[in-house]
Amino acid sequence: MLKFFHTYFPLRSLLFIMGEGILIYLSLIIATLLRFRWQIPETGFVHAIWARVLVVTLVCQISLYYHELYEIKHAQKIFDLSIRIIHALGVTFIILAGIYYVYPSLILGRGVFFIGLFLLIFFIVSWRFFCQRIIQKNIFSEKLLLVGSGNLASLIAGEIAGNFDSGYKIAAIVDNSDHSDLAKQLKAESRSDYKQICTMAEVNRIQKIVVAFDEKRGKFPVAILLDCKMRGLTIVDGASFYETLTGKILATQVNPSSFIFSEGFRRHKFTLWGKRFLDIVLSAVGLVISAPLMLLAAIAIKATSKGHVFYKQTRIGQWEKSFSVIKFRTMQENAETYTGPIWAKDDDPRITPVGKLFRRCRLDELPQLWNVFKGSMSLVGPRPERIVFVKKLKNRLPFYAERHTVKPGITGWAQISYGYGASEEDALKKLEYDLFYIKHLSLLMDILIIVKTFKIVILGKGAR
Repeated sequence: MLKFFHTYFPLRSLLFIMGEGILIYLSLIIATLLRFRWQIPETGFVHAIWARVLVVTLVCQISLYYHELYEIKHAQKIFDLSIRIIHALGVTFIILAGIYYVYPSLILGRGVFFIGLFLLIFFIVSWRFFCQRIIQKNIFSEKLLLVGSGNLASLIAGEIAGNFDSGYKIAAIVDNSDHSDLAKQLKAESRSDYKQICTMAEVNRIQKIVVAFDEKRGKFPVAILLDCKMRGLTIVDGASFYETLTGKILATQVNPSSFIFSEGFRRHKFTLWGKRFLDIVLSAVGLVISAPLMLLAAIAIKATSKGHVFYKQTRIGQWEKSFSVIKFRTMQENAETYTGPIWAKDDDPRITPVGKLFRRCRLDELPQLWNVFKGSMSLVGPRPERIVFVKKLKNRLPFYAERHTVKPGITGWAQISYGYGASEEDALKKLEYDLFYIKHLSLLMDILIIVKTFKIVILGKGAR
């Protein structure tokens, strides 16, 4: 398994992406050779062909990424997969047309793309079905021995079962409770005697043991697990494993000492300075580039509904200090006069027709770049909430106050991982992602979140 931004990814996922890149590259090389009948012109083309094909390969793989074709969550049918790939390739050619308009020297040659299109579709679809069979057969999947069968163990099993390409397979379960049927559901070998943990792991060629007790007191087999550790087996705490598996921290399963003695939650000055520098530069550039778009948005709001163009609201920021967040108004003026503060809902009647479009495209968030530039917000961080909701959630959700130790953001790990939250249950789910972000805060993670945010905006997911 590979650890990337503090979450685990199967090694085969990296090999899958690299292998597909090589196939795309080779298909375009073959298409070029076929187009010129294996005689490439002697005009410097032969020396530049590798670079030209590399540009096409990179653009193609970026398009596949933004079409979510590198997130294999379930088995795919050949027709559905082919349609999605053709759509991604169509976007690839549109982007390349723009690149070639600016840099015509990068053009591969007439007819190359026509030949290459068929080769690309054939190679990509074939490669993906080959990889899909590998996943279905659990080839290269890491075997796990799960100790425990309570709520935490069920959550871990559910995450692995729900992710087609998790990279893990629960091969055995050891638990002395008589009422559990988790092993039967997973079709895994089961034992009730903790003394058999090491033997089961060795017999099944399992290298990692995940200890997933809901309550460790009185049932933690210290001597047995120590023996397993001395035999060279990897012992992992269930809550920590769940964190690296999902990219979130189970707020209801951890205690304060887990945070206190954790290696995370550090604030390096370089990270904070770099984060602020990134905020100032990107927000300034964003304000300049989006100025014409924001002007059109303001005109559209004014022309289609009565009221102010901008909507200001008091939110809670870092260290629980209040500030005024500014957004484009997407609801009717004075929308909460009769309802009071309430969560936004799907198809909320208070949202104007133009407001629905703005929310879907995230245009209503653009004025918040001014909040980022001033310093009351960051580009990346937990979503800033209203005072009335913060007071309620602090009393009901564990560790909710800790999310205010960093600046709130326009986007964040919770926003890209879970989407829009409109209830206390959603707030708890998003809190788990926020705590993970706060624990592992870094400039590289911020950049990753920004890149993923662009993908979500393009796909129009999670808006409300």
